[in-house]
Amino acid sequence: MAGIQFTIGRNRLDKTFYYGIEPDGENGIKCSENTGMHYMILPLLDSGVADCSWGRISFDMELPEDTVFYLYLCAMNEPLGREIMMDSEKGFREKIRFLAANRCLRFINKKDALLYEIEGRYLWIAIEIIGEGVKVSNMVVQAPGDNFMRLFPEVYREKNSFMHRYLSIFSSIYNDFQNNIDHMEDLLEPDRMPVQLLEMYLKWFGVDVAGGYVSEAVMRSLLKDVAWLMANKGTRQCIDRLCELFIGEKPIILERSMMSRYLRYSETEVYNNLYGDNPYDVTLLIESKVELTTRRQLLHLLEQFKPVRCRIAVVFLENTGVLDSYNYLDRNACVFTSSVADLDEEQLMDGTVVIQ
Repeated sequence: MAGIQFTIGRNRLDKTFYYGIEPDGENGIKCSENTGMHYMILPLLDSGVADCSWGRISFDMELPEDTVFYLYLCAMNEPLGREIMMDSEKGFREKIRFLAANRCLRFINKKDALLYEIEGRYLWIAIEIIGEGVKVSNMVVQAPGDNFMRLFPEVYREKNSFMHRYLSIFSSIYNDFQNNIDHMEDLLEPDRMPVQLLEMYLKWFGVDVAGGYVSEAVMRSLLKDVAWLMANKGTRQCIDRLCELFIGEKPIILERSMMSRYLRYSETEVYNNLYGDNPYDVTLLIESKVELTTRRQLLHLLEQFKPVRCRIAVVFLENTGVLDSYNYLDRNACVFTSSVADLDEEQLMDGTVVIQ
């Protein structure tokens, strides 16, 4: 039979039976928090061929210490067990007993295993996790998975023999190389490329994101727009776009050099204190409430894209105010918090009530 490769992605994960496990991204799973037990049952994989020789299962896994990862696999020629395996009323031990009765393979803490001992058109895959913090992604199942063995004469094709297992090592390496080649375009796609490449690619464009100042999500957004940002470096449009990438809002940009046209001489000192006394000073006013980490990321990148000789100050305007000691309120001043209220009959309002 021709080689078949099943990729466990979102379409199959959405049909999976979970307990204490949840989907993570497009092709991964992770343990839910504070559930104690963790297990899942994947829907049947159908090879379309009776007595299919299953070859190999592999995936990426983050496995903390003191955690046990059980992988169960069972092949059969009939789609049996759906009423047991996918029934939420049935316990996991009952599901495992059904698999064990049909010649089930069990692997412990392995992310790469050969399946030469089982044959059948359909394949059940079950996972049990004892512990917390496990993540699994990029699961692939191959059938038959031994490309080299099929090149030898029939007399040498004894299934599960020493030669079969020996050649499977090289066959697995070859399949991994081929899979990397088939997904080579992912290395150039900002949404799918490995995190390790994001910093390197941005550095090639002259953008410094070293030191952990910039999150993965922001780096991916930056990489998509980096060509435009570099072409418009030092402009208002570039500053606007950077702020949109980080906080989803365009800032109010105040350029000190533009204020001198309409300032009265008596106001000069006040504006110098607020917006700087240098014609190259620029102040950004941002209305959103932003976390401290995001502020540092934004300032770190603004320094790289600002105009030459420009000094940038960023003011985050929040909807709160603080009065410290020795504050004086003149007549008709009012400090209040907006709230919703109903007025019934004979309601008395004093001078501190404001109706909007």
